[in-house]
Amino acid sequence: MLLSSCSPEPREEINIGFIGPLSGNAVDLGLAPSKAIALAIQEYNETRADDDPIVTFAFEDDGWDGANAVTLYDKLRREHGIDILLISHTDGTIALQEKVKADGVLLVNSLNNDQLLSTMNENTFVIGKKTEETAQVVASRVVELGKKRVRGFYVTNSFMTISSDAFSELLQRRGVEVEILPVDISKVDFMESLEEFKEDGCDALAFFGYKNLGYAMKQARELGMEVPFFASTTTLGEGYYENSEGALKGTEFSFFTPNDGNYILARQFLDRYRLNYGEEPFSVWPPMQAYDATSMILSILQNGEQRKGETLVSWLKRSLHEINYFQRSLRKYRCDERWHIARHLFLSLHGQGSGGYPEGKAVVAYENSLQALSRLQPNALHCCIHRLVQPSRCVRSEGEFRHLRE
Repeated sequence: MLLSSCSPEPREEINIGFIGPLSGNAVDLGLAPSKAIALAIQEYNETRADDDPIVTFAFEDDGWDGANAVTLYDKLRREHGIDILLISHTDGTIALQEKVKADGVLLVNSLNNDQLLSTMNENTFVIGKKTEETAQVVASRVVELGKKRVRGFYVTNSFMTISSDAFSELLQRRGVEVEILPVDISKVDFMESLEEFKEDGCDALAFFGYKNLGYAMKQARELGMEVPFFASTTTLGEGYYENSEGALKGTEFSFFTPNDGNYILARQFLDRYRLNYGEEPFSVWPPMQAYDATSMILSILQNGEQRKGETLVSWLKRSLHEINYFQRSLRKYRCDERWHIARHLFLSLHGQGSGGYPEGKAVVAYENSLQALSRLQPNALHCCIHRLVQPSRCVRSEGEFRHLRE
């Protein structure tokens, strides 16, 4: 009786929600993550003890528009009583700050981690690679190639604005002339700007956005601009290759593979994902991060100890901050430094598989440290071929990489 009087009333059911793009732009950032979250919850419910709460899952499609976040959140609260929300949109995360604080809901952005998101209220947690550093890695590649006049476009949401700013700032510090123009996500005609870029003598084009920028790539090649293309991982999104009509081939951008996390655990997750859904996600990092974020929360529910008087969200917040290391498919997480920043890679596309997706992928890997990246020399380049091309094949020279890419 004494022990029971010191313990909070156990919850029989806890409800998790997800808001992400299941249609429209950036489907790869929503559809596979939603399946990964569902998989983590399914595994928890199958292995939970009798006194552990059942976890339910509900999700909504935001069409990759942060303006939809509040309406969809209200629907999830009204129809499913969600206690925890996972989200993959920076603007949506910002829009929900007052709501989650007032409602006592834990919000986890399982995709992005940047300076802006680190200023959100104490109910909000972010997991994963740092947006600014991901963009700076691409900028370091531009510097390494000796480009001096960079032009391009960025879509005007928070994530792509942050990426473009970080990309431009590093290039400007290195004496590179750079101009990245803001564009709406619906824009499809870029000819006027591209003609100006060509007249300016630009020697590289950058694309921070979604599938509408595939049209810009196509139009640049139609104008005879044979300059290299640089972009973000969203070039893997559905429809990007089709809109570019193949002009996307050869684009370089930051990318993450199972090798950049705990390969064994990542492989186990991808195997389970394939068994459940009949396929593996093409872009693996968003679902891996979503799976890990969900697994962290479920581990607390299964193994943590809720103190007397603690609400669910207070317990989760305290427990997340107390995590020192959490081993999952990415890497060991340290939560006392506002989550984890992953190693960065470059990906060049060449060839086309079924459905318009690239078949062969050559990955150029760099050192973990941004300080080291800023001092890159040509002989620091380490190259390898992704497992879809040739497993465990490593090369150490730029010349050999060029030969393999050709």
